[in-house]
Amino acid sequence: MLHLVIADAELETIPEQMLEDPSIRRFAKKRNKRIDRIILDSNYMHTAIDRYFPNESKRRGRPDIIYLLLEMTQESILNHKNQLRTYIHTRNNQVIHISPITRMPKSYNRFIGLFEDLFEKRIITNNGKKLLSMEDSNLRDLIDSIRRDRTILLHPKGEMKKPSEFIDRSDILVIIGGFSEGDFLSDISFVQERYAIFDQELTIWSVANEMVASYERAIGLT
Repeated sequence: MLHLVIADAELETIPEQMLEDPSIRRFAKKRNKRIDRIILDSNYMHTAIDRYFPNESKRRGRPDIIYLLLEMTQESILNHKNQLRTYIHTRNNQVIHISPITRMPKSYNRFIGLFEDLFEKRIITNNGKKLLSMEDSNLRDLIDSIRRDRTILLHPKGEMKKPSEFIDRSDILVIIGGFSEGDFLSDISFVQERYAIFDQELTIWSVANEMVASYERAIGLT
């Protein structure tokens, strides 16, 4: 089993500091939604984010990263074979469990609506089956709750290795940062096995794809 943990993901509802911002209020009115139930999205709120969190608009409010990642992981051969578990840990220490049976909406706007419902309801079901669920948990507690043989952190300062050199058939938990710039907010000092897989910056979803594809090969699926 491969466990993918996307850590410190920039996925959150509108922060309290921004609730009275005129541009955010107009955006909420246009969508006919309560402001505190809208997901922060730098695609539409870049300027407002910079007003309240200077120089953070390139990092905060990036649900698009999770959208692209989940489109790949949930449709992978590994997931179809029930050998993948994906967890999204957010900057606010919320953990989203993604069921293997969950298929992401093809429309980005529908994806946003789905996750806004999740933040409000904490669980999304269909025909009695749980698709998504959310709980409060920090990164260390999440990792400790997952049965695995090895824990691996992907980090630019890790030892340079090809995925084929460290991905094997064992139950592996791989931590990938869920942010477009900067470093982890959570404590990651307890993870000893650290690797970098390329000498240039890669997107989060491309890194996840490399892990999924490497594990598929390791267990003989491809």
